[in-house]
Amino acid sequence: MKKLSLLCVLLLSALSTMAQNAQKEFCYLEDIERGWGTKPINNVVNGSIGVLMERFDQTWPTWMGHAVRNTMEKGLTKEVLEDETELTVIADGKNGYVSVGDLGTDGEYMSACVWKRSNGHRLFAVLLGDPTDPFIEFVCFYDYDPQKKLLTPEPNVLKFRKWTTREPYYVRLPRVGKGLIIEDWGKDGPLEHTFRWDGMKPVLSKTVPLKLHDD
Repeated sequence: MKKLSLLCVLLLSALSTMAQNAQKEFCYLEDIERGWGTKPINNVVNGSIGVLMERFDQTWPTWMGHAVRNTMEKGLTKEVLEDETELTVIADGKNGYVSVGDLGTDGEYMSACVWKRSNGHRLFAVLLGDPTDPFIEFVCFYDYDPQKKLLTPEPNVLKFRKWTTREPYYVRLPRVGKGLIIEDWGKDGPLEHTFRWDGMKPVLSKTVPLKLHDD
């Protein structure tokens, strides 16, 4: 009986450790938002979207980054993870774009893309968001230096107004083309801000009222 009790204790201890490790596996979005801008990422062997996402997810792990990596490892360009909500992973390596999202069930979402810069570097962007209260969305921008194999944070790359409140806004990273769109639902909104690519970064080119479509 004593041996059986000891085995039970050891088993419960192991299960507890596994549960604790599972809880620590992924980062909270709030922690990523606070920390990404001060933490370069090294050992990035090339500038492909797959490698960039892998190193970002190893540094700032999320279930979404994990899902993208799994889909790419399978050699798929699209994978439906949940039929009911149509939770889907897009892994478009050809266009340097990935995303995870559903039909708007208030779940977390992400997208990422990469631009070629005129100086031989690349600009890598990872968008992370959660529409539930409190709303959170932000984009992590990095310069990729192929010589140093280094991703360096560029927190102010857009040179756009600072989001000092949690007023909803939505960034649309490009899957095709190079333009970037922000749907702004702040106090002056709804507005649509269009950013064009100038060879090094997206630059604000125009702001117009956001056209609303009745469903």
